[in-house]
Amino acid sequence: MKKHFLFLVLIGICFHHCRTPEAHFKNQIQEPVDLPYHSGIEKIKKEGDPIRAHVSLPISELPPQDEIILQEDLNRAFVASMDGWIWKIDLKEKTSVQYVRTPLLPGGMVEHPKNKDIIFFCVSRGKKDDPVEENGPGIYELTISTKSIRKIGTRVPLAPKDQKPKEGQIGVLYPFGKDRKISFTNMNSANSRNVEKADDLAISKDGERIYFTEPYDHPGAILGVSPQSRSEVLTLGRNGHLWKYDLKEQSASLVAYQYSYLDGILLEYGEGEKETGIIVNELSKSRLLRLHLTGDKAGLDEIVIEGLPGFPDGMDRDTNGRIWIALVTERSKLVTWFHKHPFWKSLLLYVPDRLLPVSRKTGIIALSPDGSKPLYYSMHSGNLFSNIIVVVPGKDRLYLAIYQEGYKGLTVMDYPDELK
Repeated sequence: MKKHFLFLVLIGICFHHCRTPEAHFKNQIQEPVDLPYHSGIEKIKKEGDPIRAHVSLPISELPPQDEIILQEDLNRAFVASMDGWIWKIDLKEKTSVQYVRTPLLPGGMVEHPKNKDIIFFCVSRGKKDDPVEENGPGIYELTISTKSIRKIGTRVPLAPKDQKPKEGQIGVLYPFGKDRKISFTNMNSANSRNVEKADDLAISKDGERIYFTEPYDHPGAILGVSPQSRSEVLTLGRNGHLWKYDLKEQSASLVAYQYSYLDGILLEYGEGEKETGIIVNELSKSRLLRLHLTGDKAGLDEIVIEGLPGFPDGMDRDTNGRIWIALVTERSKLVTWFHKHPFWKSLLLYVPDRLLPVSRKTGIIALSPDGSKPLYYSMHSGNLFSNIIVVVPGKDRLYLAIYQEGYKGLTVMDYPDELK
């Protein structure tokens, strides 16, 4: 009876307010899956709304943000904004100014580990029809002192179409020495393609290798929280890619693919200076994965933690190595139900975004350095803002990048007492 009623409701909504979903979303709906909730996270959830109680806006005139780079020793920060600019923040004077316009919308950013005058950043379309002929989605370099922007790469190798994950594996992973590599100069239409969406990135300690995530590779993919990204989350499409640009070798390589909505990324190290693994989040499945690049487990992937109460986006470490993650939107029990009953997804794709029960709640979570143990979790009601896209740990406070259209301000909050 419940199933028949839901069917009639969805049919009625689609008949009166129907939208036409892109064909690839209808074709990529996955089999039923029961995504769990982590009981340990709920146990440490802070009562009330500590985010609302403790945030402040030291700078009020700043458009919505996708990323924040802190250089507190220089009393400055740089912000990737939804207006298509990288803004410069004077942390001492509490002022902000548009600094440099980027080719498309700027996304994830990282500082060169050996040169504070250089920032590497992602760009992607803000709209499907944004022109991308010369400077499309990909990775770029900003020299701060001269305001000059240089393109690092906007193409990637073609991924094999016939390779499937091995038994016991989540996706397909190529460890060091086995990644599919093509030099920048040898890329052409036969062996490579344009990047569709560059979301987040990380850089090796020696500054020679940039890893970046492409959550999905549909033509015309756009940055940020959108009907497109929500359809990708709903269908659990396995379109996530992890790429590497080797700046020394001047090459691009496929590191991993056939994952679901890869977004945030952190590198891991052992005793030496070379990265041994990568932590990424599968946003649509509310979990973190570890990808082993070297050692006995090279080429293997594993779940670090699952059952997060929201969709994980940007990730950063504090000086103690703890991982801070933005939960861009609270995970709906209804969406979890749809994952167990995917028959309804093909109808739900026709429902306009404004009619979907999307939560305004957004939160933050802190994990142990290895990502396995939850240390702190709080959820904001959405009264002040929605869509915390990244949490950036500073020396004595947290900086929250808010990706909500119309929002203004640099949002900060003190560290929770138990993690100071």
